Amino acid sequence: MVLTMYIAAEDGPETDERVLGIAIEESLLAAELGYNPWFTEHHFRGSWHSNPLQFAAYIAPQIPPDRYLGFGVLSTPYYHPVRLVEQMNLLDQLMRGRTLFGLGSGFAGTEPAGMGVPADYHGSGQAARDTLDVMERLWDFRTGDPEYHFDLPTHEGTIRRRVVPAPYRKRHPTIIRTARPDAAVIAAAQHGWPAFLGTNFGGESPLVDQVRIYRKALAESNHSQDIIDECLRWCTCDWLSVVVAPTDAEAQANAARAKEEHLSIRRRFVEQHGAFEGPVTQRKAGQSQADAYAAGGDMHGIIAGSPDTVAARVQQMADLGINHLLVRFLGEWTGETRAISETSMRLFAREVIPRFRDIPPLRDPLALTLSTAS
Repeated sequence: MVLTMYIAAEDGPETDERVLGIAIEESLLAAELGYNPWFTEHHFRGSWHSNPLQFAAYIAPQIPPDRYLGFGVLSTPYYHPVRLVEQMNLLDQLMRGRTLFGLGSGFAGTEPAGMGVPADYHGSGQAARDTLDVMERLWDFRTGDPEYHFDLPTHEGTIRRRVVPAPYRKRHPTIIRTARPDAAVIAAAQHGWPAFLGTNFGGESPLVDQVRIYRKALAESNHSQDIIDECLRWCTCDWLSVVVAPTDAEAQANAARAKEEHLSIRRRFVEQHGAFEGPVTQRKAGQSQADAYAAGGDMHGIIAGSPDTVAARVQQMADLGINHLLVRFLGEWTGETRAISETSMRLFAREVIPRFRDIPPLRDPLALTLSTAS
């Protein structure tokens, strides 16, 4: 995840060029080290997050040809469905299918109002579901089909010709669906979509239970083997806060430094601009989502250790059949703890990734017998 910790505490236009340059630098380093760069979408916060598709199109020709570009996540309610399908398909064509589109609702707070989406419609998740329903119809529509009209609270349109271009080689680009409630996990499997799984993303059930729920629904959905393969390859566990150092003690000390710098930036933002909503976080009883984020609720599960220690945690994921990790390395690329993040990136790439490179994804969703332990 590139610059996903960035918060514009110093919110002046004079900072935009510097932050954009750092985001480009981090993206290219990640790709050079063997990662698939992933980009976030936020609005009114950060100089490059507001248009990750355009940013990715700039990065694409500068990275090795076997890398993927990912989005975690595109906020579907903020787009006209036709425009989003066009943009996704075009990037998928230009990348020859090496795109991973995380799709979801996006942040709350100031974003829905600024993008013209009613707060209740957005916050319930219905706006994202409705938009994705229309997008599915658009991917299936062929010139000559009966006219298709859609009318959402946010957008409408009448379709008489297929959306062009088509995706690169399949019905739609690779979609990884946010799926916090268990019902959403089941729905993702029934649609044949990979999903974000695990407690770090705010699911109702622990990771092992969500894996079981998802795989059972996938096995019962009678999908073709290529759809099952796609799901088992790209179902994603989101590791929000990772630090790697030569020793466990050094990693834990670095994690404390990086977390404190980031929390100080959040506190400064709140002092200057007021509370804001962050991603799904762990909250105390009675604590608002905004207060939980300002206090670092999304960093409650920090993974900090030597390469051996972190590799042991990755092995736990491999033992569950999790084939894809979305990793956010703690450390402020725009601040004083950049070296902590960059060192983690390099150590993870050099000493952790090679241990798992030759493990093939599962092909049978019921191949592993999962215990009830998380």
